[in-house]
Amino acid sequence: MALLTPLQIEDWGVLEYQVALDRQIELVQQHLAGEGVDTLVLVEHPATVTLGRRATSADLRLPEPELLARKLTLQRINRGGLATAHEPGQFVAYPILLLKKRDLHWFSSNFLGAVIALLADYGLHGKLKAGEPGVWVDGRKICSFGIALKKWICSHGIALNVNNDLTTFAAIVPCGRQSETLTSMSRELGRPVDLLEVKQRFCEHFMRVFSYAKIQ
Repeated sequence: MALLTPLQIEDWGVLEYQVALDRQIELVQQHLAGEGVDTLVLVEHPATVTLGRRATSADLRLPEPELLARKLTLQRINRGGLATAHEPGQFVAYPILLLKKRDLHWFSSNFLGAVIALLADYGLHGKLKAGEPGVWVDGRKICSFGIALKKWICSHGIALNVNNDLTTFAAIVPCGRQSETLTSMSRELGRPVDLLEVKQRFCEHFMRVFSYAKIQ
């Protein structure tokens, strides 16, 4: 039996995006200094629009002053990808860890595979699209994906729509696609979903696919 790597799991609750970003950066710095522990962060964010490294103002459907007037936070960040949105009721997972294999495709496929396994627990058939980051259910995007790497230390991660109402997404062009249709687990199932259960199930799948054991 293969030896399992220790994994620390932290639930930050609902947290402002900038505060969570600062904490991610701190965890990455600890890894760079050789003092880090592989950590999976679970969090929700208030209504926030994020722009990845390749994003421009064309990825916004609203001008920045209007975003601010609607009390939406706008963040430019160092992950890959274009524009995405966060809001309460969405499940966000940030793995801050040193990749076991120096293979970004391997990591991305397994990470999104954990999301697909989670969706299958609820009878939803998640699919990938070649060359596009995320997970789709019947052609509707349910999960966004974007990561950053520094000396093979990963940060950022996935945002899975669970119970959020998707209103924040009206402010952006999701991943550069004007015609993209968004969905959520609750919308697909026709009922609210227990977010705590989603977190627990995702952690189980994540630990399984990456051979981790939770630090007690």
